[in-house]
Amino acid sequence: MRAFILAQTQLKEIFRQPIAWVVLFFMPIALIGFLLYGLENVLKSESLLPPFDVAIVDKDDDPETRLLIQQFQEDDELESLITFRVMDEEKAQNLLSENKIASILVIPEGFANGIRYGENKPVTVISNEKRPFQSALFLEMMNSSAELISAAQSGVNTIYDYLKEQNYSHEYVMKVSDQMIFDFTTFASGRKMMFDREEIKSFQGVTPLKYYSVSGFIFLLLLTGLLTMSMTSSTNAKIDERLRTFGVSTGAHLFSGLATQITILFMQAVLILAALWILTELKVTGHFGWSLLTFVTAIIVIGAWYTFLSNLPIAEGLRFFIGFLGLVVFAAGGSLIFPESYYTGFLEWLNLSTLSHWLHTSLVNSIFIENEDILFSSLSVLGGMIGTLLFTSFIVRQVKRS
Repeated sequence: MRAFILAQTQLKEIFRQPIAWVVLFFMPIALIGFLLYGLENVLKSESLLPPFDVAIVDKDDDPETRLLIQQFQEDDELESLITFRVMDEEKAQNLLSENKIASILVIPEGFANGIRYGENKPVTVISNEKRPFQSALFLEMMNSSAELISAAQSGVNTIYDYLKEQNYSHEYVMKVSDQMIFDFTTFASGRKMMFDREEIKSFQGVTPLKYYSVSGFIFLLLLTGLLTMSMTSSTNAKIDERLRTFGVSTGAHLFSGLATQITILFMQAVLILAALWILTELKVTGHFGWSLLTFVTAIIVIGAWYTFLSNLPIAEGLRFFIGFLGLVVFAAGGSLIFPESYYTGFLEWLNLSTLSHWLHTSLVNSIFIENEDILFSSLSVLGGMIGTLLFTSFIVRQVKRS
């Protein structure tokens, strides 16, 4: 009973502050509208990397280089990502300065003959610093191709030397060498040798709009919990003194803090869902019962996280900094910005250790996809996190009071 009275007191203290109404209720609507407007192109797309243009400047103008360019332009899979445009160097530089292309590929004079006679005449890739990811991807493709062409030169030289040793005619040797140069070069510059294509479901099998709507929902709840913790921390010191006088138990105080967080988070969550329903055409296509369960779990686990932070025996400013740092880690490393398939190595481990990842997975697989196997594992992990956070909070609070 005392826990409910204490939670009621904390809520009154929060809502007496005019800024609380602005921060907790007006800001989410504004952020949702801003994100929907700013991410309009991404939400309509099925890929995080939009197609881009690359200019080709062919200074060699040899039949072999023209055939090579034609191979680039007619490759269906490359065409879905890159559009190759042949032009002179001046026009290419102008387009680069106007940020209309990602890179310039310059084929030098004597490139084809260089391959034929083993001379080093590499192509030049000029990158657009305003498009770092796209230009880096194209540069990596060219590096891969260059390594294979270098190996191809050794192969051509070996064939040439062998045919000469066998006393074949010069005309025949040159004919075979030219054919080998053509075969090796087109093979090395083929799409399949530049990069491997792997089909992945970037957004867990749902549209970007659904994926990032869940991300926005979780992010705003995490932000709300952080602001709630900040607003209640100023009153907690005064309340703690009264608690010792009236003999309120550690458990009651812990529950009151959790109840305060859950109450505000629930109000915020309903408001966010209403805004998404009004501003978008999203609807539940999964299982309503599972959706309701994951909705409640999301509120409780976020409340437990900030209850844990609020009980740490540290300064208020440091507590807020840790909460803000956690918010950044959850957003960048916990599947809110990038889908799970984009994390590898250490980042994959970091992703799997964040509560935001498991929240996102459970919400997507209950609201939009009914996948009970994934839901069971996700909810089990979240349940373990809730228990661990609350138990740790209880121990820390007991130590503080002793």
